[in-house]
Amino acid sequence: MKKQAAIVLGSILLLMSACSSQPNSTAPETASPGPSESDSVAPEKKIDLKVGRYSLPTWGYPEGDDFANNIWYRHYADKFGLNVTHEWTSLQSEYNEKLNIVIASGSIPDILMEISTNQLETLVEADMAADLTDVFNEHASDLTKEILYGDGGLGMNSATFDGKLMALPYMTSVIYEPSLLWVRQDWLDNLNLPVPQTIDDVMAVAKAFKEQDPDKNGKNDTGGLAFSNWLFDGITSLTGFFNGYHAYPQTWLKGDDGKITYGSIQPEMKNAIAKLREMYKAGLLDPEFGMKDTPKVVEEVTGGKYGITYGRNWNVYMYGAGLEGQPEMIWTPLVAPSADGKDVFANVGTTVVSYYVVNKNYEHPEILIQLLNEYNEMAYGPKRNDPEVKKFFAFEDGQTIVEQGHLSLVRTLTTDEATLKSLEYVIEAIEKRDPSKLDEALTETGKYEPSVAYLDGKGTGYMEYHQVKGFQTTIEHYGTDRLIPQAYSGTTDTMRDKMGILGDYEREMFTKLIMGAEPIDAFDTFVAEWKKQGGEQILNEINAVAKSN
Repeated sequence: MKKQAAIVLGSILLLMSACSSQPNSTAPETASPGPSESDSVAPEKKIDLKVGRYSLPTWGYPEGDDFANNIWYRHYADKFGLNVTHEWTSLQSEYNEKLNIVIASGSIPDILMEISTNQLETLVEADMAADLTDVFNEHASDLTKEILYGDGGLGMNSATFDGKLMALPYMTSVIYEPSLLWVRQDWLDNLNLPVPQTIDDVMAVAKAFKEQDPDKNGKNDTGGLAFSNWLFDGITSLTGFFNGYHAYPQTWLKGDDGKITYGSIQPEMKNAIAKLREMYKAGLLDPEFGMKDTPKVVEEVTGGKYGITYGRNWNVYMYGAGLEGQPEMIWTPLVAPSADGKDVFANVGTTVVSYYVVNKNYEHPEILIQLLNEYNEMAYGPKRNDPEVKKFFAFEDGQTIVEQGHLSLVRTLTTDEATLKSLEYVIEAIEKRDPSKLDEALTETGKYEPSVAYLDGKGTGYMEYHQVKGFQTTIEHYGTDRLIPQAYSGTTDTMRDKMGILGDYEREMFTKLIMGAEPIDAFDTFVAEWKKQGGEQILNEINAVAKSN
């Protein structure tokens, strides 16, 4: 059985709570129950639905409710005549293992939720998943189609096998993922320096921050460019630096010849490493960076040792912890500077978080589509701000907001286009002090009040406001057309066995190259060894899958 297309465009890395494209936790954006009554099962017709679910012990419930008796399940019963029962439950940390056991047993619930690419492939190959092609075409609302096809159909194609839709993708937005350059604006001002616009400017600022006492405390206690020994994580990362050289580390890339290759073995990587090597030799990098993990580097940044680093738009939530001791701290988010003046693109992950599958033997596969219609209308439809509908996503328990949206059986996030437009509305609302603009936004509306309070000197919305500045930088310089997608999202046999080892080898060699422990031409040796130790076989397996689609 041939997979129709691999997923592209954006990881998911699960976005941190500071930056989620889910309905906002402090002001849940939801809408009125969505599809028409004609598209729902008549309430008098009772239908049983057995599911397996994970939960977290931190989840809260209104008095009288619990995991198996909640606002969503009661709504399903009222509107669809649906009787939801838990065939099994697990903690979230044990869910993937439980799924594997259940799938291997050959006996799955009526609907499986949030499964991986490999689990989907296993179910399809074992002929355990229902063909959803016809029920999707018949029952999917316009809004559901808009969301699921919002990445150009890549997510839906990834759920299609031999022309048949075998699952629904849980979509996400990857527009949050570009690695920005974060710079201490107060330090730039202290030294009368402009914001860096090129890689050479980054080097010059790093040198000035290390040598010219940018915090004006009379001590030689500051450093240059900060990053961790993981090299390419979301925080204190080098990803944006490499993007400035048009290099895309740890990314499956589709070449002009249509074949998929690996970003970390491309010649552009060597150019970026050579520049970092130059900076290391000049003392502009921490000589002990190879020994420091992300939490340690974040600690040093918040403590005032570093004032220039790459990372995602939510980095300021970590760095803002230093405000107590440095109230003058101001971070400016910038597009990753280019090494040659050409536009910078950002490598991202995939637009699909996971999948929903219906048991082949379940008599009502249309239920999955109807439940997703309902969620989308309530979360993103025109009445999402209705107070009664908001209760499905959160309720106030004294001074605490208790989330409810995760209790929905089926859900999805917004696509890049919808997220980008929502961020534009939020930015405009803040700039104009006009909360009515938030009515059109699907996400991040909770940033409005703290940002305005911060700007007016009446609140502590420092982190929220500066993240919004990060949003603005991302929209203006990347948008949705300067994102480099992952060209493959599955896991081949050799990837399963070798990718961890290859990843360790990659970081080890890049660290040695940056520190000068190996000659720069050892990068070519690394490429050859990476291929020899399993990389070539992985690429062959990936391209075999791509060719068969």
